[in-house]
Amino acid sequence: SSGINAEWLLRPGIENDFFIVGCLDEFTENARLIISEIFCRIHQRIEIDMLADNLNMEPAEAEKWVVNMIRLAHLDAKIDSKNGYVVMGGTSVPVYQKLIDKTKDLHLKANSCCQKIDKKLTLGI
Repeated sequence: SSGINAEWLLRPGIENDFFIVGCLDEFTENARLIISEIFCRIHQRIEIDMLADNLNMEPAEAEKWVVNMIRLAHLDAKIDSKNGYVVMGGTSVPVYQKLIDKTKDLHLKANSCCQKIDKKLTLGI
C-alpha cells in the first residue's frame, strides 16, 4: 500500500529503548497522531481499514482515533462510517500558512512531550 507505515511502533526492543522506556505509551500515542495527521492533510479520502493497518490498530479503534485526531488537529474532515472512509474538506490553505501552522503545532507537541518526560523523571518512574 502507498503512504504511511508505522510498523516501527511494534519494533522488537523499542520498549527497552533508553529514551523511550519511561514514556512508551505517550510516545506511541503521539507518533500515531503525527503520522495520521500528516497523512490526512495530504490525502482527500482515506480508507479507515488502511489507516488502521498502517497504525497497527483495529478498524473500530482507528475510527475512534480519527474522530479524536480531527478534533485535536482541527482538521476539516468527516467520517463516512457506512463506506469506511475519512473524507477531508476541500478548503485550500496558502502554503505559507500551512508552514506557520505546522511549525506552531510541532512546538506545542514537543513542549507537551517534554513536560510528560519531565513529570516521569520527577516522579522517578
